[in-house]
Amino acid sequence: MKYLFIIAALSLTSINFSMAASTDTHPDKDQHREGPCRKIKEACLAAGFKQGDWKNGDGLWRDCIDPIIQGVSTVPGGTKTLPKVDPADIAACKAKKPKFGEGKVGSKSP
Repeated sequence: MKYLFIIAALSLTSINFSMAASTDTHPDKDQHREGPCRKIKEACLAAGFKQGDWKNGDGLWRDCIDPIIQGVSTVPGGTKTLPKVDPADIAACKAKKPKFGEGKVGSKSP
């Protein structure tokens, strides 16, 4: 019984290691590090927007990324000015990832 438990534990450990290794070498992973959508996200982060902080008016998605992608210039409840993003990057992001930035805009309703 003791040996069965050890074998099961070793099997699970090797599965976890192989899953971690395959995730790190996934070909799509590099696409998320660069590209037009990443440029928009980085511009928002550099402007001080924070992941999950939408209730305070400076959320990364609701108060920056989504408004930029959707072409909204006034963000209800937003506390920061939207960063300048090259329109070509916005168009390229939409072409590459059509659903990127489709979420709700703003921290409060108008």
